[in-house]
Amino acid sequence: MSDKYIKNQSNDIVIDDGSKVYNIKNKQGKMLGRFEFRPSDTNIVKRYEEVVDFFNSFKLPEDTNESMETAEKELTEKMSYLIGADADESFFSIMGPFSALASGELFIENVLGAIANVIEREMSVRTKRVQRRMNKYVAKYHK
Repeated sequence: MSDKYIKNQSNDIVIDDGSKVYNIKNKQGKMLGRFEFRPSDTNIVKRYEEVVDFFNSFKLPEDTNESMETAEKELTEKMSYLIGADADESFFSIMGPFSALASGELFIENVLGAIANVIEREMSVRTKRVQRRMNKYVAKYHK
């Protein structure tokens, strides 16, 4: 074999993992960040339910700096688990999780809601595509 052939060989396996890059923008359209996410991963629904259960049972700590920092770290770790990426870098470099928004909602609640919308929208779109594709192949058996 020639050296040229060996140099061009690759041990990479390329797959479609369903990941998409999402831009994070504020209401004025300003780009605040971006993150890569796999919203149609069937395991995401289980992770989302786990994270929602965690948030629903979460109690804000007494107002000491150390306990608030610990709570923020715990919440950002749960969000990172949900999205399969560093939520601290993606979202919470913008604002702290406990930052209060004008609506009275915490920033972390807003982020979780936005992610839930992405999951719901992507799962719906992809489920419809799978159904159309499957219908195409099974239609001949329904005659």
